[in-house]
Parts: sequence; C-alpha cells; structure tokens
Amino acid sequence: MRKTDLAYVAGIIDGEGCIGLYRQTRTKRGFSLCIQVTVNSTDEWIIQWLRSFFGGNLYVIKARRENWKPQWEWKLEAGKAMEFLKLVYPYLRLKKPQAEIAIKFQEMRRGQGHHLNDEERAIAETQRIMMANLNKRGAVK
Repeated sequence: MRKTDLAYVAGIIDGEGCIGLYRQTRTKRGFSLCIQVTVNSTDEWIIQWLRSFFGGNLYVIKARRENWKPQWEWKLEAGKAMEFLKLVYPYLRLKKPQAEIAIKFQEMRRGQGHHLNDEERAIAETQRIMMANLNKRGAVK
C-alpha cells in the first residue's frame, strides 16, 4: 500500500475511528483485555475498502430511526489491530497517543496468551484507564 493511502486511512481513523482497550471476556482472574480498532460510517464503500485491504470484521447496524441510514462498522482486534496501527502510526495526528498505548499493550501480550502475571495485569489496567481517558467524550475539565 502506498504512503498516500496509509495517510488517507490514518485520516479516517483520526476522524471516524476509535482505538481502544476493551474488556473482552470474563476469566478466573477478572476480564481479558483486547485492543480494537473500529470505524463506523454510513458509507458502505469505505468500510468494504478497509476490510479488503486490512482484513477484519464488518457489521451492519440497523438505523435507529426510520429516516436514518444504516451504519457500517469495520473492526480489527488484537494482533491484526496492532499490525494495522504500526502501518498507519506515522500518519496519525489525533489518535497517535491511543495507537501508542494499544501497540505497547499488544506487544506486552504477545507470547503471553491470556496469562498475565499480577504486575502485567496492573500495567494493562493502567493502560486501559489511560485509553479510556483519551477517548472520553465531552468537554475537557
């Protein structure tokens, strides 16, 4: 993929995307965390284009009101999300801090499976809280 395409995709992520750490499944020791990159749009073409180049999953969300368009969602998780973020990282502007946290989190998880020690779980939870604060909506106080 050309640099201009990667810069374009980074712009989509900055404007319409979300990079986050999410509690995925309940385990004996609490919740398993997973990095996710998502883009939501009413334009099916852009979502299909992202999936064709980077893989991932595609979802259709029904319109909540009669006169609204359906929404399309593209989602990458875990290792695929990390590889994608490494590609677009140099071109991100607004979501660069979230991408950095997500990449570091996934690199820490690599080779660990779902078994993190207590220190790694504490680091992961700190990263989740930092990410949640970066993604918080509304006015900054």
